[in-house]
Amino acid sequence: MLRNPDSVPASDTLIQDPVMEPFFITRSQTGGYTVYERVVKGENSTSYIKTVSYPSNFGNALKCVAREVLNVSGKTYDLKSYVDRWESIKESLTSILE
Repeated sequence: MLRNPDSVPASDTLIQDPVMEPFFITRSQTGGYTVYERVVKGENSTSYIKTVSYPSNFGNALKCVAREVLNVSGKTYDLKSYVDRWESIKESLTSILE
């Protein structure tokens, strides 16, 4: 379901980085995480957000983002290229934490 980007509560912590685009993570005041995708649709190119998952912790949220970034393009890969891309994305996200 697509939602208005302003529907994320102001009290949530927003975790975003250019490496993760078009995805971002929020952490609610109650401690739960949500992974969202930014989506542009319609004749007017309206911006929305789409809920991707509700991971149990921050590590799982990053893994979810890595999987989604890897598969967002809809490209076809041979096995080596797919694994190389996975490692590159994983390294990019890990480097953020250092």
